[in-house]
Amino acid sequence: MPGSLSASPSGLPSSYRRLLIVGAGGFGREVWNWARDAWGAAGPELVGFLDADPSKGGYAPVLGDPASFVPMPEDGLLLAIGIPRVRRRVAETLLARGGRFVTLVHPTAIIAPSAVLGAGSIVCPYGIVSDAAVTGACVLVNYHASLAHDASAGEYAVFSPYATLAGDAHIGADTFLGLHAAVGPGRRLGDRCKVSANSAALADAPADSIIYGVPGRIGRLIE
Repeated sequence: MPGSLSASPSGLPSSYRRLLIVGAGGFGREVWNWARDAWGAAGPELVGFLDADPSKGGYAPVLGDPASFVPMPEDGLLLAIGIPRVRRRVAETLLARGGRFVTLVHPTAIIAPSAVLGAGSIVCPYGIVSDAAVTGACVLVNYHASLAHDASAGEYAVFSPYATLAGDAHIGADTFLGLHAAVGPGRRLGDRCKVSANSAALADAPADSIIYGVPGRIGRLIE
């Protein structure tokens, strides 16, 4: 967060008065609860969701469509969308209108003092970002997912539950790691790669690759 902003008791800059969750699906509801766990009554008010489907919500109303919503200066945004390319598109639309994404770390997560979290990243329950590990902006580290020492993830990357980067492993922007996916020590994956569930990337892979199986075979990602 910008250093010129004073902090509230929640640890967030005191300029935030409202929190809105971007994405009102199942993951959005989870983020709602994790935000309450992290900040409770000390944090800004959780006021609702942004979603293209106004019938969603559950805990609070859908206040608008991210494609047209104009954030107010006191709004903090939590990015609760699980598909990297959609995360990027929606986030960049809101950023262009002055939106600010909040970094959320669940109280049960472990973040090393030497780790660096990009603005707008979310670390879910029991996530680990270890010594000298780095995430770019708006990275999602789902529950029980981890980055080992010296690992890094590019902006908008998504870790599914139990996905892991071994020591000194690096994944590019918009990369998706499926359930229990792993990237081996020192391996490099380019931007927009996808590692399928229960697969192990044990070799470097160029951008726009899909890695599947154990050991992971590398193919061309077609979407």
